[in-house]
Amino acid sequence: SDIDNAILVQQQALDLTPDGSPHKAILLQNIGNAFIHRFEHLGELKDIENAILVKQQAIGLAPDGYAGKASWLNNLGNAFFRRFEHLHELGDIENAILFNQQAVDLTPDDHAGKATILNSLGSAFIRRFEYLKQLQDIENAILVYQQAVNLTPNGHALKAAWLNNLGIAFKHRFEHLGELSDIMEAIVACKQATENRSSHPFTRYDAAYRWATLCSVHQSFTSALDAYTVVLEIIPQVVWFGQKVHHWYKKLHHQYQKLPDIGRTINMAAALAVSVGDLQRAVEWLEEGRSIVWKQILQLRTPLDELHQQYPDIGNELLRVSRALNYVGTSNFQDIDLELKPKSAEEEAQTHYRLAAQYEELLQHIRELDGFGNFLRPKKFSELAPAASNGPVVIVNVTFRCDALVLCTSGEIVPVPLPTFSYEQAETLHLKMLSSLQAHEVRVSRNEDFATHLAAKDNQDHFISVLADLWSHVVQPILSGIGQALYENAHHSLPHITWCATGALAFLPLHAAGIYGSDNPNINISDFAVSSYTTTLTTLLGSASKPKRDPTAARSVLIVSQPATPGQKPLEYVLNEVEAIQHYASPEHTCHLTHESATVWAVLEEMCKHEIIHLACHGIQEMGNPLSSAFYLYDGGLDLNTLMKLPVSLENAELAVLSACQTATGDENLPEEAVHLAAGMLAVGYPSVIATMWSIGDSDAPLIADKVYANLLGRHDDPESQKAKLTPAYALHEAVKHLRKEVGEMSFVRWVPFVHFGV
Repeated sequence: SDIDNAILVQQQALDLTPDGSPHKAILLQNIGNAFIHRFEHLGELKDIENAILVKQQAIGLAPDGYAGKASWLNNLGNAFFRRFEHLHELGDIENAILFNQQAVDLTPDDHAGKATILNSLGSAFIRRFEYLKQLQDIENAILVYQQAVNLTPNGHALKAAWLNNLGIAFKHRFEHLGELSDIMEAIVACKQATENRSSHPFTRYDAAYRWATLCSVHQSFTSALDAYTVVLEIIPQVVWFGQKVHHWYKKLHHQYQKLPDIGRTINMAAALAVSVGDLQRAVEWLEEGRSIVWKQILQLRTPLDELHQQYPDIGNELLRVSRALNYVGTSNFQDIDLELKPKSAEEEAQTHYRLAAQYEELLQHIRELDGFGNFLRPKKFSELAPAASNGPVVIVNVTFRCDALVLCTSGEIVPVPLPTFSYEQAETLHLKMLSSLQAHEVRVSRNEDFATHLAAKDNQDHFISVLADLWSHVVQPILSGIGQALYENAHHSLPHITWCATGALAFLPLHAAGIYGSDNPNINISDFAVSSYTTTLTTLLGSASKPKRDPTAARSVLIVSQPATPGQKPLEYVLNEVEAIQHYASPEHTCHLTHESATVWAVLEEMCKHEIIHLACHGIQEMGNPLSSAFYLYDGGLDLNTLMKLPVSLENAELAVLSACQTATGDENLPEEAVHLAAGMLAVGYPSVIATMWSIGDSDAPLIADKVYANLLGRHDDPESQKAKLTPAYALHEAVKHLRKEVGEMSFVRWVPFVHFGV
């Protein structure tokens, strides 16, 4: 690798340098930095050991008065800090404090890097306090963090980080002494950090989250809502800040994994809003926190694309300024070469302040442009309410309290408290369901380590209990709470509900909740309503805005089948599935691509010509990069990234049927991110998607296809059957009801996975 080669070359240069050379110390310092870099990537102890060794040698060779000595001492202290994090040996944190303190003592107050060194020292004091619980350490941490804040001018990009750390230190002292004045100081510091607009959005978000949490615990819900309002204002910038979607998604997984999860933060904020009766704000916030990746795609593909198309000069300038702010806001706080920082802190602050001011001015200017009034702003409830135009949308928020917020067709929000349900219970039910599926040898994820066998026997009873708990604690209370609002705008004998759940509940089959296998008559949600899911309200809004088509007009169907994809397991019943569809779709309105004709390019070319696409092939989800999730075709994968770049519009698209493995399985690490192929097809432009929660039995797909298309299209040679055509959600409802009778109601693994997304 590059870092290995760098170490090798630097070691060779070091070996060729005589002991008396003035360059030897610098070479030692450089190879020490390389060892640290490799340690951070691989975590191998020998690298941090070598870094400490050569950095000590470098300092020993540095002449008195050398300008870079303070920097070297600081870096050595930080190396000991890293080893302490690895080994937890007290001597390492003692040395970290010793060398960081020496670096502070050697650095004049007017030097631009002094605050950064003070921050390193403060972090070492905090860590020793957490280890030994000695009050003097937290006192010292507060002292040096305060010095760092005082030395850093307002507008400097790093000031928010120092203020955030100061707030953390005050919180630690409160937990040690119990004096409320420390909580007030912590709140003030975190609030000030959010106001430093030249700082990186992640830093400001972290501070705002901490401010909100402190207020909710130690002050009032009202003050916490003020803080959460700031959190919501920052999130749009956190999400895109000059980066492409897949880069952001990777960083969310890795670089920023220590930050509070955005989705969970917003769920808590919404719960607070519900507590004070501000239901509209709760809905707005929940929408902002859900499906950040896909919502970004739905809004503007990336937020700059539409701006670039209409106002390219402004788009380029915003990108330039945001990237510059991104750079100055992510300086490495620990490793810093003071001799390479000739600017004063005041000069740096002025540069950062100018960039932040430019950014704010550009945003203001963009929002004054026609069609860009809400650029990088969350949607208001008045914009979200039409999502319920086709029936109630039930948002279920699962956090420290659990509530359903039912958006009614009338525009009203009906709150339904769920006092007998909890976040922990949702996670337990999710694990039980996964364990039952694993016991049935059903594939849910590429990572087969997701659950253990909680019960090797009676695994079917797990399904019974999971579905019963969902009914008793979630679905039945919601149906009772909605009352007659359930039947507003109902065009069929059964009303339609769209579910939008948070947390672990997003992975659970609300559409199948019920009491099964009891002595009393069974009861389940399908007796009362037809269920759909949505990733966001925005998804439903986009679908509702499409022009209504004549329901009697014939639908054109693109069938893509791969019974024997190269390199994949054969799908035995695919041809039966295709034959079932062809009973209902007339030959002149059907295109069938199969075997070698089902190439990526051929499918892309045909998609825009048909209202319905039916994909009977393998599918795979890439959790690390959702846009790489793909359908396996004859010559490779058709991934979502390619679909997003379609040169032609899918404005006629109506329905995607994904008869493929794991097409609606999400990433349990990011429950608010619906990172599955079904969500991707919604984002691409299909307003309605039929998918599966886990891999299905090959023999079940043809039966479902037969009943779905019978209800969706009617027989093309039977005018009477065409009069009774249903929408996709109702067509799937009838198909699953038929499958349930065929395989038995207790065969949950067979009939539960089929789900409908969208309108």
